[in-house]
Amino acid sequence: KHYNAMETSIQNRNTSYRNIINKIPNKRKRIYEIILKYNGITAQEISNLYRLPINQITGRITELKDMCFIKEGKLHVNHESGNYCTSYVAVKKTEEFMFLTNAKYSALVNMKKSLEFDYHYGLSEYTMKYIKKELKKIESKITRLDTLQKIAA
Repeated sequence: KHYNAMETSIQNRNTSYRNIINKIPNKRKRIYEIILKYNGITAQEISNLYRLPINQITGRITELKDMCFIKEGKLHVNHESGNYCTSYVAVKKTEEFMFLTNAKYSALVNMKKSLEFDYHYGLSEYTMKYIKKELKKIESKITRLDTLQKIAA
């Protein structure tokens, strides 16, 4: 079968995306693979099914969401409490991954600009320290997304 340039480009990009996922740390990767398997599972359901402490799951979910490998799905009813819980689904397509990382990147850049403006505006010392700390966190997230996008492109 002959592939045109567009098909080859898409295949290469999809392979790059799968390679990124394979390089994430093992604890994150395990939670990602569970979410991928169930394609709509809550943190509590993962905890119950795999007998893992909830705090080992929620942190990994936050990290995977920040990296745009998973996204929020439908609400599920927790049958024990009767409350609604967010389920999570894996981002499977490179195009969706790129869209989500671009949106998150833009939001982070806007947050950074707002905090920098506030920082230079002259706030209290406590607020200035907080803003400095938040700026470092945002910059780290921007750098991580930038690296992921370059690998996936």
